[in-house]
Amino acid sequence: MKQDLKNRIGKERIYNKYFEKKGKEVIRWEVLPIHNTKSIKVRFISVNSDNRQGIRLAIDSGEGILVTNGVSGTNFEIWEDECPKEIEIKCISNASYLSVYNIFEEIDWTGKRRKYSQMDYSGMILEKSGHIYRYYCNNGEINSEFDKLVFEIDF
Repeated sequence: MKQDLKNRIGKERIYNKYFEKKGKEVIRWEVLPIHNTKSIKVRFISVNSDNRQGIRLAIDSGEGILVTNGVSGTNFEIWEDECPKEIEIKCISNASYLSVYNIFEEIDWTGKRRKYSQMDYSGMILEKSGHIYRYYCNNGEINSEFDKLVFEIDF
């Protein structure tokens, strides 16, 4: 029996079903376990896009807080063009999870900048080495290369 999406958000990794036929394991929404207090480092490795690139980090399930550079909240949008190449984030939660997914901005047909994420063909490919999680992101196009944003989480 499949669990509905609402009950999965923020509690378990969600894969992008559109890439299954292509034989790719593409993560639409990453979830990492946070118990008590955990400090992580986020590193931006590269960008290969004319669109603005970033990631969303959040405590989506349960209660918790994220703290970086004296700023706290339950979620952060971290944009590659505004952020140092490496930042440390303290994750505080009794029994919760850290949600992670890629975001990007495009200029729409009216000339306005619009933020996008969780699109039909968007996602991340994970390469894990020890406690380093490296994510290769695309911009929501089925034939797009997963090189639009590359970032790491030292977990």
